[in-house]
Amino acid sequence: MALTGVRVLDLSRLLPGAYCTQLLEAQGAAVTKVESPGGDPIRMLPAGETYFDALHRGQPLLTLDLRTADGRASLRGRVADADVLVEGFRPGVMERMELGYGSLSAINPALIYCAITGYGSSGPLARRAGHDLNYLARSGALSLMPHAAGGPAIPGLQVADLAGGLQAAFLIAAALADRGRTGRGARVEVSMTEVMRSWTLLPRAARRAGIAGLPLTGQVPCYHVYRVADGYLTVAALEADFWAAFCQLVDRADLVSRQYDPSAVGEVQRVLEPASRAEWAGRFAGRDVCVEPVLELDESS
Repeated sequence: MALTGVRVLDLSRLLPGAYCTQLLEAQGAAVTKVESPGGDPIRMLPAGETYFDALHRGQPLLTLDLRTADGRASLRGRVADADVLVEGFRPGVMERMELGYGSLSAINPALIYCAITGYGSSGPLARRAGHDLNYLARSGALSLMPHAAGGPAIPGLQVADLAGGLQAAFLIAAALADRGRTGRGARVEVSMTEVMRSWTLLPRAARRAGIAGLPLTGQVPCYHVYRVADGYLTVAALEADFWAAFCQLVDRADLVSRQYDPSAVGEVQRVLEPASRAEWAGRFAGRDVCVEPVLELDESS
């Protein structure tokens, strides 16, 4: 595998860094999870041990108190033969313990050091506390969510955390590739707010052009979640030919010209509601219509 032999020290906490190192591990890297004596804060959440195990199952665990000289000395010893270190402390914390990139790269010049932050390591928000929902809010991404009960709906997944972990893994892989050419390590940094801001590229482009953004939050019949007899069905027939095929298969050819007409949502709902997910799956089998059932977690495993 591409990262076989790469040794990773994961000093991060909660989800972003853990997801990053899971991705590296899936490509062959050997990950050691480093915790403080109090444990990763994810353990303290309701059912936290379940989440910790899901993120770190099978990884060697190392407890170090970095507030002590012995703990810091032990980490420096580990860094000497590590390839990657991932941390998610607020900016300045590692430096105050003399464990920042400058100090650790003096021990191991080939080290790839990845800092995952909420708001970056500089600027007025750099040291501000935050979590996934805050980063979505500051980036503008939360404002794009459908509104429920008078405000933007909170996504059911920690999007900024996962996006930050994915970006971190990408930057680490790129730095490892560059190290293969130069022999030198590097410091890479992720701001989860900036990652989410970059994910708003298309809505921002629409805003600058003075046009409405893509109607992808349930406003139009060709991109909607519909209630059916035993659950829900997703229709994502954005291309005209997919939508036309869908309309033909539900015996509503008259709706072909109303692909982006919000008033047609109710009509499609009335067509789909009486039958079950399985019945519609049979109807659409083998046809390109971009229709799939909404599965519960135990159905999709």
